[in-house]
Amino acid sequence: MHAEARLGGAPTVAGARLARHSGRPSGAPLSTSRAPVSHAFLRKRQVQFSRAVTTQAVFTKELEPKLKKIADQGFQLPEFSRPDVEKSMAELKAAMGECSATDMELEWFIRDRGLDVAEAQEKLQGYLDWRSGGFSGLTADQPEVAREITLKKAYLSEDPDVLGRPIVIVKAKLQVTDTRDLEATKKLCVWLMDTALEKLEGTDHENILVIFDLRGFGPKNADIPFLKFFIDVMFKYYPKRIANVLLVEPPFVFQPVWQILKPLLGKYSSLVRFSNLKELKEYIGKDDLPEP
Repeated sequence: MHAEARLGGAPTVAGARLARHSGRPSGAPLSTSRAPVSHAFLRKRQVQFSRAVTTQAVFTKELEPKLKKIADQGFQLPEFSRPDVEKSMAELKAAMGECSATDMELEWFIRDRGLDVAEAQEKLQGYLDWRSGGFSGLTADQPEVAREITLKKAYLSEDPDVLGRPIVIVKAKLQVTDTRDLEATKKLCVWLMDTALEKLEGTDHENILVIFDLRGFGPKNADIPFLKFFIDVMFKYYPKRIANVLLVEPPFVFQPVWQILKPLLGKYSSLVRFSNLKELKEYIGKDDLPEP
């Protein structure tokens, strides 16, 4: 609550609320005479307060390990001292010469490569080359992106996950391989990534959660070319920006698809987690996925 308690002067918000419930005019002085309070009443209040504190303590004690577990499961950009990061960024910027990379992107790639300037330069150059191939400056009103948005097959949740991170949700059953426009789908993917990362500005978070809703998934939805592109997005172009990928309620027919994708992910397949709706609630705090 942001209302301040005041002595004299205008009535507080709390005072106005109290007046409404007590019948006392707002701003009228409170009576200083009080009826005696029984020991039974005090004891009842003490028990109620004790129970409330105990419940909150148990809740906090149970919740914190779960949140830590979720945070520890996913990718994180490595942490370094600020002077070391800035020194390496300056070296990377000098090595890149004239380029369009922002300071955020310079820091992103230098930390991803453990402050190794040569490795960061190679990976950043690949990223900039990829951006210049049609994936730069994407907006929601561009025809290809706008058309894909209307299909509602992938969207950014209005609510964050339990850690406060943005969530991108993919409805796999709406991605039909025979009729989809692959290039437009790729652009939707990149626009969603950029939009989700913008939401991180001003927060303590550096990555996002991606959820594939596999309910209703069938062979016609097994879009291997797009999924291979998505793997490139995760590792080449947005390294460690996706904390986890949740695969929700995968049906049996998804198993052959996973057998194709798992070797492509290599050791990073551990960031992909199979989940049912009950387990999903641990990540999003809700019984089901929010709709667009």
